[in-house]
Amino acid sequence: MVPAMTAALDTLPPDRAGSGSGILMTVRQVGSAVGIALLGSPLAGVYADGPPAWAPHAAGDSVVAAHIVSAKTGDLPRLPAAGSSYVRGMGVVLLVCCAAAAVTALLAAALLPKTESAGPAPGGVAPAAPDAGQ
Repeated sequence: MVPAMTAALDTLPPDRAGSGSGILMTVRQVGSAVGIALLGSPLAGVYADGPPAWAPHAAGDSVVAAHIVSAKTGDLPRLPAAGSSYVRGMGVVLLVCCAAAAVTALLAAALLPKTESAGPAPGGVAPAAPDAGQ
């Protein structure tokens, strides 16, 4: 994240660096909040569908609540069901992340400008061709 933000700020003229930094911070904060919401929703949905009917309402809210309820009620043998629901939810979240990364990679490959073929070396001197006479 830091190298990408630095690269973006380096493209701005010095008199615009402050506003550019502010915009980048806003985009980062909003993106983080939206990302958490978009990934937290499927996790919460899958987890809420998972705990069995025996679980009190509080245990259906989160895996931590399920651990607390199980510890207070002494119903530890049924606790793995909550953990299993959480793991299934995280599996869904990871699949969503994988799909988002694949779509982003395809968009980057399609939309980023193509680079030219390799030209002369950075010093302006072309590499020497091997001598055919030797």
